[in-house]
Amino acid sequence: MGIKLDKIINRRKISINELKGSIIAVDAPNIIYSLLNFSHKNPSFNETNMILDRTQRVISHLYGLLYRVKFLYSKEILPIFCFDGHVSPLKRVITKNQLNDFKYTERRYKNAIKNNHKTLARKIALSREYLWPNVVQESKSLLGALGIPTIESPASAESQCADLVKNKIADYSNSQDFDSLLFGCPLLLQNLSKSRRRKIRGKWTYQKINPLISNLKENLDRLNINQFQLVDLALMLKTDYFDGIHGIGPKLALKMIHNYKNIETIIEKEGENFDFSKLESNLISQFRKLFLLPDVIETFENIYWDPPNKQRVLDLLCFDHHLNSERVSSNTDKLIENFYQTLQYFQYEKDRPNTVQKTLDMIF
Repeated sequence: MGIKLDKIINRRKISINELKGSIIAVDAPNIIYSLLNFSHKNPSFNETNMILDRTQRVISHLYGLLYRVKFLYSKEILPIFCFDGHVSPLKRVITKNQLNDFKYTERRYKNAIKNNHKTLARKIALSREYLWPNVVQESKSLLGALGIPTIESPASAESQCADLVKNKIADYSNSQDFDSLLFGCPLLLQNLSKSRRRKIRGKWTYQKINPLISNLKENLDRLNINQFQLVDLALMLKTDYFDGIHGIGPKLALKMIHNYKNIETIIEKEGENFDFSKLESNLISQFRKLFLLPDVIETFENIYWDPPNKQRVLDLLCFDHHLNSERVSSNTDKLIENFYQTLQYFQYEKDRPNTVQKTLDMIF
């Protein structure tokens, strides 16, 4: 879901070519989830708006990731994919990263396929207990076959991406959510896609999109607040962790932060005008700790990019999912070509990151 900060955060349009030679930390759950959330006019697609294979499993994420990595390599961009780990106890709802008895559901699915019960197999494959955990598992397998480094965060993928950028392991964090800024991400990259248009939800029309950069320091300076105050501001808005305060939007929250400096004073001074009863001191403390002191992996010795393994890609996409072998093979070949093209580009960069140098030393 993510917090809605677009009304107060300035974003700069950039050309995709400006990202050439960048390392990008990808919020994997956010990006993969977006690959599942699209619709088609073509009536051959089922009512879930997701593409299924003959085993009744979703494949949108597999084609989507294959094309996404191929696209990134074609622009001389090296990605690192970060995944969610532990689910915060503050989460208000069952979200995309909870497993919900996946192993048991997986056994039921395999048994339905074995006995040719396609209707039951589809029902299980599209269930909450099976769908997302299986998508995450398969995404990790495909990324591994493509040689992409993945990190499973102790907590959230967004906090890990932000930390990679703060530690200059990556240049940008790529997520459609603004939560990355609450985690202190210096540079947030959105709308990173080969497609230059996006379908408007609920309509058969499209809008033009461009990659957008949010610079945290520039925005904090412009808004005349600090990181601590940005988190307090977010606490008044609807997030994955709290319902927000009824009647308070981003602009009013910013005005209150300017007037009162912190959430405690806002509650004291504006308590008669708004219902802050759910904002107990313990919740405020947990919320601040979640964003200001996130649990992240801080050592990165094993980050490097392997050459894509075409046979592993074919095994997963064609043997397991029965996808079109010619289509998968040709796209994988192009991806491999783009991979070596990207490494050659980095070879001529004077200030190569250690992670890239390690990759170059292993391959050349």
